Amino acid sequence: MMTSDQLVDITGKRRFSKQAEWFKANYGVDVVRRDDGSVVMLWATFQALDARKAGLGAVAAKPRVALHYD
Repeated sequence: MMTSDQLVDITGKRRFSKQAEWFKANYGVDVVRRDDGSVVMLWATFQALDARKAGLGAVAAKPRVALHYD
């Protein structure tokens, strides 16, 4: 889990609300927040978001549907 200092380093923002806005603006996600408003972000989640933004994320395959008429 990211620490408060790590979130400040990544977002450049100190206020929790501004950190949440930064994630929305840069990654298009609404982050999970604690009761005090602080952002909860796992490193694995951030790395996945960053990879997706860079175009390296896994692309979901289109489901193949075959219709069979008896």
